[in-house]
Amino acid sequence: MDFLESLIYVIWRGIAIGVIISAPMGPVGILCVQRTLEKGRRAGFFTGLGAAVSDLFYCLLTGFGLSFIEEFLNENQNVIQIVGSLVLVLFGVYLFRSNPARSLKKPGDGHDSKGKFVLSGFLFTFSNPLIIFLIIGLFARFNFMLPDISFLHYIVGFICIFGGALMWWWIVTFFIDKVRSHFNLRSMWLINRITGVIIMIFAVVGVVTAVRGIASAAGPQTICFNSGRGFGSLRGPDDDSKGQVLTLSAVTSDTVFRFLPLDSKAEEFSFSFRCANLNNMPGKKYAFTDSTGKVKKSAHVPWGLVFKGENGKSLISFSTLYDRFDDISPSGIEVQTNSQGEVHKYIIPAGMDLFTGFNSFRLSVAYGRLTLLAGNRRYNPVPLEMTLGRTDSIGFWTPPGGKIEIDDIVLDINGMRSSEDASGLSHFANPDVRNSYFSRSADSMEGVWEMFDVMLDESSLRSGGSYRVAIVKNKSGYDIIFLDGAKKLESRWKPGMTKGTLSKTPFPGVFNVEWLDPAGRPLRGEIKAQLESPGILAFKFPEYGGSNMRLRKIRE
Repeated sequence: MDFLESLIYVIWRGIAIGVIISAPMGPVGILCVQRTLEKGRRAGFFTGLGAAVSDLFYCLLTGFGLSFIEEFLNENQNVIQIVGSLVLVLFGVYLFRSNPARSLKKPGDGHDSKGKFVLSGFLFTFSNPLIIFLIIGLFARFNFMLPDISFLHYIVGFICIFGGALMWWWIVTFFIDKVRSHFNLRSMWLINRITGVIIMIFAVVGVVTAVRGIASAAGPQTICFNSGRGFGSLRGPDDDSKGQVLTLSAVTSDTVFRFLPLDSKAEEFSFSFRCANLNNMPGKKYAFTDSTGKVKKSAHVPWGLVFKGENGKSLISFSTLYDRFDDISPSGIEVQTNSQGEVHKYIIPAGMDLFTGFNSFRLSVAYGRLTLLAGNRRYNPVPLEMTLGRTDSIGFWTPPGGKIEIDDIVLDINGMRSSEDASGLSHFANPDVRNSYFSRSADSMEGVWEMFDVMLDESSLRSGGSYRVAIVKNKSGYDIIFLDGAKKLESRWKPGMTKGTLSKTPFPGVFNVEWLDPAGRPLRGEIKAQLESPGILAFKFPEYGGSNMRLRKIRE
């Protein structure tokens, strides 16, 4: 974008962000209305001015220190919210007990300090730092922070945010002042009480929310790192990144590591992300400088995951297999693990961008056992057998000459990520939603199914419960949604979570199956399901001693 185009770009977006930030009628908005009615338009506008200054302050922190601010708020938001809510409680009590007759005067005749109005508006807004999450969302929605826009343009943009907020408060106080003649002394007394009660309700809700957050801090935690929210401690001072993805480059003889801490008491966690190995083109070599200053080159530079814990470091290495002289053998990706002194090698199945494109990865660790899924468009299980000791941190690494880009990083500590978050199917946990949806469906597969009978080889596969599930059509087949019936690890399974998928095959009524075990991990092997009759669906698990089970369709 040229200079003028960039200027127009930030001006209208800045005004829109300023108006949207100020528009929600929270405690400061109610205070602004109350002061406009009791003390005049000037008092109300200066209260809004203080709020606009606080909003601008948070916008500046978000724009120029996103990662630090978000990390600080994530660590302290409950304490900050309690303190801010207690301030609101005290002011709400004061306002509830105040008598407007004591200070009754014509608007503008009093000696109330403008600075007092500005300060109170600022403190009211500043006491709720969670507004920064609204600002982050607005910046992402309007693409406000772009790397190709100059610092001068951003200054103009932040001025426009401030101007948009002031414009909103000018409009609010203008209209409130026009109707102020319809309010008498009793009306003002009633407004004071109503305003005080509303502010106290806001404060009590804030305290309850913060206390619940503190109480649940020891439970499952989901930490997201992506281009809209920053990468926090993962980003290093010398990373070649522009904010859209996390880029790790190893331009010297040193291997680059980036770690995320884990709860040392966590027995289970899951980790998902998207990654592209940029220095991995066929037939191309990539330079790096060794410790003597000499430039060296390497081809198909690997990258990987690293786990630190009681057994030291354990590594998973991903590297492309490529033979320029063999066009017949398919290329693959070699996964090399190094755990407790042992090295294992596996070949990831087809379905990945083998060279420089993005692939998705999802690994789960439960009581030392690691399982891995990977793929470009859909996850495929990797036949990886790896045992970890207690792990206190997990991260990425790339050796000299390597360069990788990472995004959509999600770390779930002390529990697997609920599949309802990824699938968007949690609303099927509601029986009214299910009944309404299935009553309009013409697909005989869609509906509620329950366990009919089961025959398992107890030496290789044990039942996790007598499941009842909903089967819902998707683009490539069907989603299997858990409803109830889990017996093993029962607390993990919530109605609406994905239990598996059915993928269509060339044969009518026959499906490829992904089935999750009680710990949330996909069972290995080629699992098939076949529709034996319109109401009976049979599953076969050939790698588990010929185990099988059948579901039957029911009416709720």
